Amino acid sequence: MTEEKKSPLGKLFVCLAVEDLQASVDFYQKLGFSMTGGNLAENWAILADGENELHLFEGHLQSNALNFRGGEVFEIAKSLKEQGLEMASDAVTEDDGSDGAWIRDPDGNEIYFNTAPGERRRSH
Repeated sequence: MTEEKKSPLGKLFVCLAVEDLQASVDFYQKLGFSMTGGNLAENWAILADGENELHLFEGHLQSNALNFRGGEVFEIAKSLKEQGLEMASDAVTEDDGSDGAWIRDPDGNEIYFNTAPGERRRSH
């Protein structure tokens, strides 16, 4: 068995901005996903189907986004800027202690890099 290569960007999660969280949870459960986390009272849910994971947010996101978790956010942002990409939001340590940065792809899709304190491999 081959060892899974880890991305320096972190693990990818698809984050969907939904209008009706319960309707979305019901829909994805019919597709075979199970609720594995989140808080419906706070308008967010995590659903999984095997290795596939969706994060659903009602009222928390402006649009759908890709979320990379667990990478070295400050290093990622530095590398992207060195390659001539413009950050929508440069790397910062957020109020909850996580590191975060945003960028948009050529079509305007949001890509969020986020690493919680417990996920960090080193301090910056």
